[in-house]
Amino acid sequence: MANKILTPITLWSDFDDSLPLNMQIKREYTQEKTAFSVLEFSGRAIGSERVRISALYARPVESASCPSLLILPDAACTADEALLKRFTERGYAALMPDYRGTWENAEEFTRYPQTVAYANYRDAGRRMFYADDTAKETSWYEWVAVARYSLRCLRELQPEKPVGALGLKAGGDIVWQLAATSEGLSCAISVCAGGWIAYKGIRKFDGEELKMDEERYRFLGGVDAQAYAPYVKCPVLMLCSTNDERFDADRAFDTFARINPGQEKTFYFSARYNGHIGNTALGDLDLFTDKYLKGREVFMPAPVDISIEEDGGELVAKICFDKNGEADYCEVFMAEDNTDSATRDWTRCEHKRTDADCDIFFLNAYEGAKTVFAFAKAKYSCGFAVSSKIAVKRIDKKYSNMTKKSRILYSSKNGTDSFTLDKYDNNVLADCFLDNSVKPVRLINGPCGIKGVYSSYGLRLYRINDEKYKPADNAILKFDVYAQAPAQIKVELCTEANGNREFYVCTLEPAGGEEWVPFSLNAKDFKNSVGKPLSHVNGALFVTFGSKNLFCINNFIWI
Repeated sequence: MANKILTPITLWSDFDDSLPLNMQIKREYTQEKTAFSVLEFSGRAIGSERVRISALYARPVESASCPSLLILPDAACTADEALLKRFTERGYAALMPDYRGTWENAEEFTRYPQTVAYANYRDAGRRMFYADDTAKETSWYEWVAVARYSLRCLRELQPEKPVGALGLKAGGDIVWQLAATSEGLSCAISVCAGGWIAYKGIRKFDGEELKMDEERYRFLGGVDAQAYAPYVKCPVLMLCSTNDERFDADRAFDTFARINPGQEKTFYFSARYNGHIGNTALGDLDLFTDKYLKGREVFMPAPVDISIEEDGGELVAKICFDKNGEADYCEVFMAEDNTDSATRDWTRCEHKRTDADCDIFFLNAYEGAKTVFAFAKAKYSCGFAVSSKIAVKRIDKKYSNMTKKSRILYSSKNGTDSFTLDKYDNNVLADCFLDNSVKPVRLINGPCGIKGVYSSYGLRLYRINDEKYKPADNAILKFDVYAQAPAQIKVELCTEANGNREFYVCTLEPAGGEEWVPFSLNAKDFKNSVGKPLSHVNGALFVTFGSKNLFCINNFIWI
């Protein structure tokens, strides 16, 4: 089969998921109203051996029979009690298999035969990103095979009940394959998985083409999610984050658009997040699963339609909604010139007017910009939120609402503006779902009745790479800090050279007290891991502020 290009159909046409499961319950325990079972069962046959799958099964204590979810974690993660418990509390049974394989200090994990040792995440190497032989000789094939047998196991545990599949990050890429090749799924949810793995580093709007050869054709045809999208057999919810470093967010909607037009589907972007989603997207997930697994009547809007146009000499975004529903609110975000979606500065746009069937928003682009990007999101009265694609327009003329260069990177007069989270290391479920019942980036009161921006996750600002706000070569960064108690605040500038990121750090130690403390930092104040100072601040991709202590900042400018 060497050098054979397999399609989603030919790759899985001879897959046998009917072999006996030989399931064993290794142990059982209960936490509050959730009953857990650690299971082992057999997966696909490889020669005379079988993959032995480890999985955690959870169900509500008071309901032995209920609709169910197969949950697939990210490739470096394993079964997550807290996530399973969340779904049992909503009335679902859920099975979460381990597919990462051998792991340091792990006692319960999936065991792969030595002939497919590359199925172990830590040993995947090239097999995760290349199909040197065929798509069958990749880590993904083995992981999808685990998912296929896990789906079979879940059906036996919950016979005659609807079952859905939820995948997080790499697990979301697996869900695309599962939804296209398995029968009987009632719905599929892909979270932070946009497809186009083969295009890593090849940005959609850079003009660079992927260098194609037989290997790339094999990977694109048999592994990447966009190849499976046309074949999905169930309703799909796609949840993504706009600044995801795993894939080009500009291509995510391309994967979505390839789904059969007759299939029910919808899409949502979490603005400024990186590989995570917040409560709005999680609300979509709950409504979607309730609709397709519990039979609840829920209106699922189509994605928002967006176009970038000229209106009375001004550059605007025209937003049209699903006419079958009532949109409660709409937001539009714009960015300029940056073709790297992961470091794009998304700025919220001002509403201009409402027409009969659409809303118009100003796109106040920088007068030196050559390209403008925009996307919209809307929430409907049913509670469902949906987004548009990321629209793009080349700017070849002047518009009356274009703006001048600015030295003001941030002022609290603009709320939280373009700040986002830096570290996703607390209150995050399964390294994917962010608890933002309290706004993760918010204004807090400082001295003299002046507010500052704060986040317990640390603050990140991409605006420093935006041409409109980009500092001069010899610029000094100036800002005010409020910390009621003595604090250590780490300020980092992230740079990139030849595809490699490097961080330059400066640590501040405000003494604390009821006053705003001004700081002025030049390039030499920032040093890398070996003590080398930064040459200039205007090459930064983003700037971060982090501390274990409570602090906020205001009046961030360059001079």
